[in-house]
Amino acid sequence: MPTPKPQWADGPLPFVPRGLRTHLAALYVGVHPSTWLAMVKRNEAPAPVYLTGRIPVWLREDLDRWLDRRAGRAATSPGLANNPWDQA
Repeated sequence: MPTPKPQWADGPLPFVPRGLRTHLAALYVGVHPSTWLAMVKRNEAPAPVYLTGRIPVWLREDLDRWLDRRAGRAATSPGLANNPWDQA
C-alpha cells in the first residue's frame, strides 16, 4: 500500500494560520492575489513579514487592523495595539 500524500497542500486547513501566504492573504481581505500584490507594491496595504528571504506572509492581526482602518472603524482586538500601520 503506498504512503498517503500530505493533505495540507491541496485541502482545507483545520485552522486559519496566523501568517498568511499571498493567496490566503488576498482571499482573507477579499481581493484577487494580483490585486493584493499591486496594493502592497503601492503601499496601500501592509507589507509582508518574510519567513525567509523569499517567503512573504501577512499576519492576520495586521490584516484585521488594516481592514478596520479602511472601513473607518477602530480596531476591536486588544492584540492589535501598537501596530505601525496606526501611525501611517
